[in-house]
Amino acid sequence: MNDRYLYRGINQEMYEKANGELRPKLINQPFSYVFKSDGSIKANGSATAGPSKQNAVLGHQLNSSKFPTSGISTTPFLERAQYYATGKRKNSTGYVFKLDRKRFREYGIEEYIVSEWVENPNTPENAEVILVSQALRELPRQIIAMVTKVNAQPKVAADSA
Repeated sequence: MNDRYLYRGINQEMYEKANGELRPKLINQPFSYVFKSDGSIKANGSATAGPSKQNAVLGHQLNSSKFPTSGISTTPFLERAQYYATGKRKNSTGYVFKLDRKRFREYGIEEYIVSEWVENPNTPENAEVILVSQALRELPRQIIAMVTKVNAQPKVAADSA
């Protein structure tokens, strides 16, 4: 694993809808979340009372559609980004963004390494890092080192010998 780069995979539909930008689900909202007492999260001590970054990281990594934030999920593993770019191998085409961590400070990008915030991450194989722009908007293009179009790999059938 190369510590300099993080990767973000998105499918072709998301790429086109966002005009090739990396946009969080929430714009102009602080990276914070408040859970409701509706049973959507276990009361195991991992969430805090009231709005917090802890809750934002916890909710985002559990299900960013259900618990939207101003963060964007990334991984240090190119293969995991390719997996998500191709819709978990359901879509034929997607895009992988290669993000240069050396540029984050200059462009106001905060990193939240999920395993440092959550005891048992939902998808540990991603080694997820949530990125938040201090501008609370899309990630600036200046941190993108490369965008690569990727195709789903066909499933290999087992030998029938």
